[in-house]
Amino acid sequence: MIFDNIKNAHLYYQLGEKIKNGFEFLLNNDLDKIPPAIYDVSDGIYANVQELETKLPHLAKFEAHREYIDIQYVIKGNERMDFSLVDDFISDVPYDTKKDVEFLKLKDDSFCPNTINVHKGDFAIFFPHDVHAPMLSCNEGCEIIKKVIVKIKVN
Repeated sequence: MIFDNIKNAHLYYQLGEKIKNGFEFLLNNDLDKIPPAIYDVSDGIYANVQELETKLPHLAKFEAHREYIDIQYVIKGNERMDFSLVDDFISDVPYDTKKDVEFLKLKDDSFCPNTINVHKGDFAIFFPHDVHAPMLSCNEGCEIIKKVIVKIKVN
């Protein structure tokens, strides 16, 4: 998992051409004006632009992927993302090959996941098997945010 601001995107280009192409989509489009939809970026890369309401942290649903890397970028608003090591989890809903997602739950209720608050212009990269719970409220109330998830096919 990586957390940073878009102004530092160039530091991550060395992770591969697909990662670079994903960041170039974020940097070269007017994301404030782009409507929610799924956009083809290039072979093995697509972007899912969303406007959604955050949810309270106790409603977190932890997920992991196997086929795609996520670059989750906040366009407008604030979003909390919880994450932890995969060894802290057990499967809750089996892996769905068509949606490339498995939902997980903490092995032990006493485990406390890590938390980042992702603000406008910030991003988090989740690699396959990085367990994360996005779309959480940073505060006691919920808010509508706009974000884009760039999905990058592994291999």
